Amino acid sequence: MTQTPNPMPAEMACAPHVRTFGALHRYYQGPGAIALAGPVATGLGREPLLVADALVARLIRPSIEESLRLHGLGLAWGEVTGDVTRPMIERLVAAALANGRRPDVVLAAGGGKGVDSGKAVARELGARLIVLPTSASNDGPCSKAFVFYDECHRMLSVEHLCRSPDAVIVDTQIVAKAPPALLVSGIGDALCKLYEGRQVRMAGGANLFGGGHTVASEQIALACERVIRQDAAAGLAAAAGGNTDASFERLVESLVLLSGLAFENSGLSIAHSMTRGLTRLRHSAAALHGQQVGYGLLVQFVLERRSHSFMEEQIRFHRSVGLAASLRELCGQAPDHSDFTAIAEGVMTSPHLSHFERPLTAADFEAAMLHLEELSHHFDD
Repeated sequence: MTQTPNPMPAEMACAPHVRTFGALHRYYQGPGAIALAGPVATGLGREPLLVADALVARLIRPSIEESLRLHGLGLAWGEVTGDVTRPMIERLVAAALANGRRPDVVLAAGGGKGVDSGKAVARELGARLIVLPTSASNDGPCSKAFVFYDECHRMLSVEHLCRSPDAVIVDTQIVAKAPPALLVSGIGDALCKLYEGRQVRMAGGANLFGGGHTVASEQIALACERVIRQDAAAGLAAAAGGNTDASFERLVESLVLLSGLAFENSGLSIAHSMTRGLTRLRHSAAALHGQQVGYGLLVQFVLERRSHSFMEEQIRFHRSVGLAASLRELCGQAPDHSDFTAIAEGVMTSPHLSHFERPLTAADFEAAMLHLEELSHHFDD
């Protein structure tokens, strides 16, 4: 596969003192929104390619094909299998070009793997991009970032598209039918945006576009936080019944649109840095990304030296929505002391560690995690 240059260095010329804001071109959300795939794709290209795994393709391909047919377009399909690795993307690109017709618009569908695979394929083909998330499990759909892994599910690199997605279409009828654990993961991933963004600003760091922070980015993060606190419980209850009421719609918007805009335009700090260590342990690596980040946010709060009452409030909220509030809960078993050491050493490889109010060491992380275990046990109901 061609090693497409990562476009981030060019954007970094913005410098932190230049306020910078980036966003996708169009966002559509609501019951039945998948019917918009045809008219949206028509404005972008003539050779659509659906990138999704077999399960997602069975779920949404008929609806997409019908919408495209009504606008005079066909649909090819590239099947995602396994992790987002360079060999897998190379196979998808080769298959897409095998019939002599070059796809010019990619429809990236599914959860994290399907969406990231579609982004990678779109970059290699130089195609326009429509993202069709089938769950609200993470903040990736609206972002131009995606991740490559190796064959052992170890993160290799964070990659970037040359531009943000052309469109994101969120059919909430489909999202409401996704496993509840995915919605909980989305809550964990979105919950940290306000707090990580504040640390980036305090440290004078840049956002993911290489520039400084805007008033808009902070207000979006505040709105994301507010909606989660207000609508998480009701939204989860609606999803449990397969419904798409107002609370569920607001929650999905906060997890997909607001969270995505917030993280790219504010930047990342300790909560996301924790994933570099958590993926080093088999049990914590198996947890969904949002569960890892949700736990990482509590560790960040400990490192921020938050009050006892604040920590109690956060731990109880985590548990109320199904997020792990300790490493024991995240892993499903009591951790050994060596586990904390391994995680702490892994966290020190994160590029976001400088986005904090003071320098941190592996010993700081180990102590913070151990303290969180004590707190979470103390607040057990």
